[in-house]
Amino acid sequence: MNQLDRYIFGQIVGPFGFFALIFTGVIWLSQSLRIIDLVVNNGQSAAVFAEFTALLLPTVMSVVMPVSAFAATLFALNRLYTESELVVMMAAGRSFAGIARPVAMFGLMIMAAMMVVTLYLMPTAARQLRDRMADLRGDVANVLIREGQFIHPSDGITIYVGDASRTGEMADIFIHDMRNPVQPVTYSANRAALVRANGEARVVMFDGTAQQYDTRTTSLSTLRFDTFTYDLTALMQDDGDRRRKPSEYYVDTLVNPPADIRAQPGFRAGDFLAEGHEQIVAPLYALVLPLIAAAFILLGGFRRRGFATQILLSIVAALTVRLLGVAAKALVTGNGALWPVMYAPPLVALGIIVWLLLRRRSGARRPEVIS
Repeated sequence: MNQLDRYIFGQIVGPFGFFALIFTGVIWLSQSLRIIDLVVNNGQSAAVFAEFTALLLPTVMSVVMPVSAFAATLFALNRLYTESELVVMMAAGRSFAGIARPVAMFGLMIMAAMMVVTLYLMPTAARQLRDRMADLRGDVANVLIREGQFIHPSDGITIYVGDASRTGEMADIFIHDMRNPVQPVTYSANRAALVRANGEARVVMFDGTAQQYDTRTTSLSTLRFDTFTYDLTALMQDDGDRRRKPSEYYVDTLVNPPADIRAQPGFRAGDFLAEGHEQIVAPLYALVLPLIAAAFILLGGFRRRGFATQILLSIVAALTVRLLGVAAKALVTGNGALWPVMYAPPLVALGIIVWLLLRRRSGARRPEVIS
């Protein structure tokens, strides 16, 4: 890059860092909310919550980086045009394509970073996150050994322990089981002990009662017991046997799933092909969106009243291209053979932008002034 290219490039990089920081904070916070319940219900520390939210970061970056690149380009070029710096450049013989060149270089840089994120970091982080979440749900000790809290280790089950020790001994235990909504059962006991062996977990309760309510007959049955064993094995999840989502695989597996994955019940080739080609095509938007911003600002002409219309049109155009990409992915999910359609929105938009910028090369030396 020559000195002018470096100047325009530098004017974009600064706002990109600002927008990336703001958008990351907003989206990262919204994504973190869905794991707060899991962490809180399992009595985990702030360090575990930080680990989980860190594993969400690659997914957040895949959304934030193209949008931040678009916003930064729009902001920088609008400012340069408003302060007449671009007008001076064009009056000095700088073409539209020449001004857009550092924007394209910036987009290529962001695209390269996006490729690392989508092709490696995202599937790696998604797999580690789901593995850790499965480990957390399967750790019965962390679920039970908490005092004075109503917890929900599984749908339809509520557990309360008045007093507990790390050895597994508990006092004043309460278990409400609504997995069968027709006949919910409530267990309560003065003492209990957690017993784990051979991959199984049970709560042995002493000196308690079991109350079963039949919603059909509206009758309540009460049983007093000296010793009762409640099986918790169903609450323990073996993360080694869980089925992985397409987002947890790398692109080579997604575009050509091996035989063992194809043999899984409910396998759909469209899900894997859509996810695989999305990992490839997503970085293209980091190049296309900044160029859309540049095209609308440069080709709209200099306006004394400002560039609100051009900015609005560029936002609409960028949003349209990205939504077409989302629609294309949904189409491929239903029919994997249509995967080339996913490349159409960014590549067609890129072709149109390049054609427009090169077509106006000769006219760039004399900037159009629109009142």
